[in-house]
Amino acid sequence: MNSKSLFSGGFLILLGLLFLGKEFGWFHINWHEISRLWPLLLIYLGLVAFLGKSSRSATVVTIVLLCVAIPTVLIRSCQEKVETAFNDHDIHIGTDENEDDNNNDDNEDNEDYSNRESQQRLVEAMNPLIKNAKFDFSGGAAEFIIKGTSKDLVEADADLNFGNISLKKTGDSTNPDIKFALKGKKDHINFSDDNHNKINLKLNPSVLWDMSFEFGAGKADFDLSDYKIKHLSIKTGVTETDVKLGDKVNNLDVQVESGLTSIEFNIPESVGCRIDVDGGLNSKDFDGFIQKNGHWETPNFEKSTKKININFDGGLQELKVKRY
Repeated sequence: MNSKSLFSGGFLILLGLLFLGKEFGWFHINWHEISRLWPLLLIYLGLVAFLGKSSRSATVVTIVLLCVAIPTVLIRSCQEKVETAFNDHDIHIGTDENEDDNNNDDNEDNEDYSNRESQQRLVEAMNPLIKNAKFDFSGGAAEFIIKGTSKDLVEADADLNFGNISLKKTGDSTNPDIKFALKGKKDHINFSDDNHNKINLKLNPSVLWDMSFEFGAGKADFDLSDYKIKHLSIKTGVTETDVKLGDKVNNLDVQVESGLTSIEFNIPESVGCRIDVDGGLNSKDFDGFIQKNGHWETPNFEKSTKKININFDGGLQELKVKRY
């Protein structure tokens, strides 16, 4: 057996163990921690290129790397259960109060230091003349929520443990570009459930939106069913993302680019939907869809006056599209 087949077999076994453990609730897959092991792949490719795929040395190196990677990934995947056990006993990992007092002087000039708990609210007023607008969203590690609507153009409420939010308007006053951002980094780790960033957003439902979301690690729960959207772009790193779409426009194009992520779309039964998937290994769950000409389609796609086209492009993903 050469190193290539050994590595491929070990990688598939690892994926099988991860998804099997997730299905049976043995552990939570912490994609963020797993993604940090990507340099092992570069090490493997470099050593194989140097030693040769079929050499005994390459096979030994491959076995060693698998022996390191598989246990590490499984241990990292158990992290959430370990954190829960720690929290149940009121045990936290992070900087203690004395250390915070000693470090206050160093952090006075840093707006984004950890342990800061702040509430921030930003609003962009609505102009009745606005019919179309673009919404660009970028953020770091946080829980992002969109639910409900606003009489203003955009409103944002944030409970922040670190970082700051910003809201800027550029372009034509009747056809503006709105840029929302969460910026800042966390200086230490605290496993408390209450110690994280949470962002709540609401937009005006009368505007025809072109939406773009880009964020790294975290969780996103977007209920966009009340909005008129002509184009939706989502670029994620290591996230758990839920998106609910509505039937307010005749044609909606959705583009998803992601790394290690779990993403679920909910679409109305009255809307025809077509799905295209490009990329690496994907776990697909398209309930109520039929495969046709390289696509996945709802039975009513061709005859529907309202259509949603979803294109997935990324790496290792758990993909779900459901109808409601």
